[in-house]
Amino acid sequence: MASLPTVLFVAVPAPMGGSNRSLVTLLTSLEGQVNRVLASPSFGDFRDAIVADGLAEELVELPRKPGSPVDRVLRIYGGLKIATWVLRNRSRLSAIHANALTGLNLSLPGAILSRRPVVVWIHDPVGSKWGRIFGPIVRRLIPNLRIAAVSRTAESVAVLNRLCDEGDARIVPNPISADEVLAPHPAPQRDVITIGLLGGSSYRKGFDLLPSVAGKLLDEPVHWILFMTKLPDAESQSVWAQLDTLPDGLISHPGKVTNVAEAYAQVDLVFCPSRNESFCRVAAEAMMNGLPVIASDIQPLQDLLGDDAAGILFPTGDSDAAAAAISTLVRDHGMRTRMGDEGRRRSNEFMPDGIAHQLMGLYGL
Repeated sequence: MASLPTVLFVAVPAPMGGSNRSLVTLLTSLEGQVNRVLASPSFGDFRDAIVADGLAEELVELPRKPGSPVDRVLRIYGGLKIATWVLRNRSRLSAIHANALTGLNLSLPGAILSRRPVVVWIHDPVGSKWGRIFGPIVRRLIPNLRIAAVSRTAESVAVLNRLCDEGDARIVPNPISADEVLAPHPAPQRDVITIGLLGGSSYRKGFDLLPSVAGKLLDEPVHWILFMTKLPDAESQSVWAQLDTLPDGLISHPGKVTNVAEAYAQVDLVFCPSRNESFCRVAAEAMMNGLPVIASDIQPLQDLLGDDAAGILFPTGDSDAAAAAISTLVRDHGMRTRMGDEGRRRSNEFMPDGIAHQLMGLYGL
């Protein structure tokens, strides 16, 4: 039996956010199709998940001490370690997969030496001034550079960083496993409509809008559940203090959940007021569960939901419009059902096997 092609995946440690969760799902889908070699630091929820589920046949340990004065030196050493692995294994290496721009930075020396396809899967919502300077150099040094982006917004980051021209990136959205996110049972029809908010309690996520929006809906039969942790910064603490002034029983705060399927089982609507996203996995997971989404009208959410097809979009940062959108859905069960059905239909594009097939094509396999 012929040996499997080898793909080197390069990732950096982070909380188990969208990009790393997507890589976990991708590695799961690629089992039996490629020999998965993962280069990453040896700590964090991401690495723990990889090891626990056996999602890599080989591991390349990268030194990191985030927050330490020596971390930049360790990152350089990590890049050299990847390059050394590439030199020793170039004969069997088929492609390099760099997860996000940070993965590209780490893999750059090895990518230059490999002469194999280098696929950068862009999850980043914003670019950098250094990217604009070095992007053209990277393109010249890596002739087989291939850009995948989780959304048009992510593609614009690659264009801004001059890694590709507009229209040259392949849009490859985040894969979402139904086994991980589908509620174990459909939510029953309730007299009180429950609105879920998942993710971070930051300004970027639009968390500061919540007190105003919730306050405008006091006459509606709604209940809020906040599946998130309290950040220690002063800004979010101020928002939590405002929420404490609202009537008792209006808001529940069980904290961040590890099993998002259980969270989606408890809600009828999902609120996504983000000001900046590259994809918005929460909205996509809600759609897969047939839950209408009330979301800010940034481009990734526009693309996910369509023209008010799988939810209602409101002008970013507009609490009046957000409250009006929620009120409309609270009062119209038929609209909630139609939008939920459309969300399920649209979520087919996030199926892991299809995403893995697209990336395999970019790997040249």
